[in-house]
Amino acid sequence: MRDTLKIRKFNRMDLSGLRELIYKTIDACYSGIYCAEAVKFFKDWHCDEKILKNAKEGYTIVVEKNNQIIGTGTIVGDEIMRVFVNPAFQKRGVGKLIMRRLEQKAVSAGIEVLKLDASLPSKRFYELLGYVLLEETFVEVENNKRLDYYKMQKTLS
Repeated sequence: MRDTLKIRKFNRMDLSGLRELIYKTIDACYSGIYCAEAVKFFKDWHCDEKILKNAKEGYTIVVEKNNQIIGTGTIVGDEIMRVFVNPAFQKRGVGKLIMRRLEQKAVSAGIEVLKLDASLPSKRFYELLGYVLLEETFVEVENNKRLDYYKMQKTLS
């Protein structure tokens, strides 16, 4: 499958496809794990304005298959964020490919330690890539509910 994948830098024309990917992945992977208020918070957090702001301040990539965006990831400074893979393509190496590309970008920028916030379902994925747990934390969302997540980091070699 890898030879049919295209990895490239995000451009503004990708915005609607990227948003669609993010929302689809949130619905598929977070519903049933997080409360409805937390799912809404995730979607609000990954709004168009933040996607564009982070892409401008950092480096955002998209992974395409047959001209459809199936994955994305962003690095801003020493922080990785917004790593999403279409649920139909998960557990096939796409996420690992995204992370490798972002880590390479960090190394070339002289960054020695990368940080990220991991959702409950993504924690194991990041652990398998060498990220270690720093802290279990949460944000309060609507109706006095919680969105639990993990702060993680990895020392690059």
